[in-house]
Amino acid sequence: MMARILPKLRIARAALSLLLVFSLAGCFVSKEPLITPETADYPIASATNFDAFGRRGTDWRPLPEGRSVYRKGNYYYYVNDDSDRKSVPFLLKKISDGRYIAQANDTSNFDRVAEYYYFLIDFDGSEAIQHSGSCWPRQAWIDDGLITQVERTSMNTRCLVENIEDLAVVLEGTMGFRAPEARFVVSAADE
Repeated sequence: MMARILPKLRIARAALSLLLVFSLAGCFVSKEPLITPETADYPIASATNFDAFGRRGTDWRPLPEGRSVYRKGNYYYYVNDDSDRKSVPFLLKKISDGRYIAQANDTSNFDRVAEYYYFLIDFDGSEAIQHSGSCWPRQAWIDDGLITQVERTSMNTRCLVENIEDLAVVLEGTMGFRAPEARFVVSAADE
């Protein structure tokens, strides 16, 4: 019985990972990094393991595998518990108490990075909530120069941004449109 369930759970987790990647592949984007290693914050200790949860309505459901966050040099990356494949590198920038903007490269190859993706993370030291705001551009954002360009593709709408301060305003403004996408809790063994 368990032999039949495990492959289905792995497929479901892989599908969720792809969904999260595609949700980041649009939304808020810059061509140049808005967070650099010199301006980044590092609130997560390397090798911290998190239990992962996905949304089910208004509740969180545990996912079969967690992930560990590592710091290599000046960048974070994560590895899912059932894999040895690293995520793309990312940085965090604190914008208020317990709230960070995450900046993810579009590739792991630093020589080939073409753009950077952004989302919010609320992290209190033991729990991280990921908010991946959709770019539903408000005319005021365009008029005020908070977003510099809107690209509409067949998959989504992308808002291009040019500075971290404007990005913070826009990302926090999108929080009312979507529920958080993921929850990660520091594993009991790491506390």
